[in-house]
Amino acid sequence: MRSLLDKHCPVRKVRHRLAETTPWFDSDCRASRRCSRQLERRYRRNRFRADKLAWADQLRQMRLLYEDKHRKYWRGKIADNKGDCQKLWRTLSGIMGEKSSRHVDSDAYSAEKVARFFDDKVTNVRATTLNTPLHDIPVTATHTLDVWSPVTANEVRKLILSACNKTCQSDPVPTWLVKQFGCHLSPFIARLFNASLTTGYFPAKFKHAIVLPLLKKDGLDKDQLMNYRPVANLPFLSKLLERVIQRQLQRFLSAHSMMPIHQPAHRRYRSTETVLLKVFDNLQ
Repeated sequence: MRSLLDKHCPVRKVRHRLAETTPWFDSDCRASRRCSRQLERRYRRNRFRADKLAWADQLRQMRLLYEDKHRKYWRGKIADNKGDCQKLWRTLSGIMGEKSSRHVDSDAYSAEKVARFFDDKVTNVRATTLNTPLHDIPVTATHTLDVWSPVTANEVRKLILSACNKTCQSDPVPTWLVKQFGCHLSPFIARLFNASLTTGYFPAKFKHAIVLPLLKKDGLDKDQLMNYRPVANLPFLSKLLERVIQRQLQRFLSAHSMMPIHQPAHRRYRSTETVLLKVFDNLQ
């Protein structure tokens, strides 16, 4: 059978270029492009003037459709990110076509070599801090958080809709699909999260991450591994469960005034600009 296949259907090498899909290119755009190519083939086969006019008219309609889809997509993105400066900045970068090329060169280093470098780096840090004495931190807290509160399906649905459209390679489905059917999936996800909160068990699969080495900033030498930092990409449900726990912990600390007044990190309506303004005001 293999000899017959090699004779009548020999193996051919085809180079396939991976390109990012345009986010606003949907089924309507795909159908319009398919129709344009059909009219083009008909004109090139028959060379009739009527076929040429029909092809030109379809190309004009396709371009108008592309412009309309492009305009509506980016206006919708800006409207959805209203009030969030970070998301608005990412949207603006996408409109301007800015892409970061901070990924490690796969031809220069193998995955084993990169993993060995970061593993040795962590080992060296632990070795240098092995003899460091432990700090004596007095315990002055009068309130304790003994039990996590159960999460509702409505809370999970809101967290899903507010999440970014980032997808990990270990996710079974893309994030945008989970957000699209969040109203149907939220009761099951809430039940899973409540089981984790009740038993105090964090699923082992949620701890597995895809680690990517990224350049610390543009302009650094890509041939030096010390210029890279490992970034862990966790599954979507893992990050969602972390947000559930973080919200409850943040609510508990704020209710009992256990957070520093001027701490801006991981707090709503606070930023490093507030700290800089306070330090500048104190210096004056």
